[in-house]
Amino acid sequence: MGFRFQRRIQIAPGLRLNLSKSGMGIGIGRNGLRLGIDSKGRKYFSVGLPGTGLSYRKFFGLRITSEVLKRIFWIVAVLALLSALFILTIQLRH
Repeated sequence: MGFRFQRRIQIAPGLRLNLSKSGMGIGIGRNGLRLGIDSKGRKYFSVGLPGTGLSYRKFFGLRITSEVLKRIFWIVAVLALLSALFILTIQLRH
């Protein structure tokens, strides 16, 4: 059995950046239901029982290239930054 490394960073509610030793992926959804792209560019749908560690992941469709994944990452990063600036602006007005 090999060692695993995985880190999930919540970018926005329901949107997570997944980091592992094999690369970066992204997922959207809520606890128990998630749609995402893994570090190898495979699209998946995941269903699980929150808090138990039990889940089922089904891959579908064609792989997404690393270039497309990078574009998606930058789009999400810019949207997160714009959201943070918007929230900060609203809080400063009050």
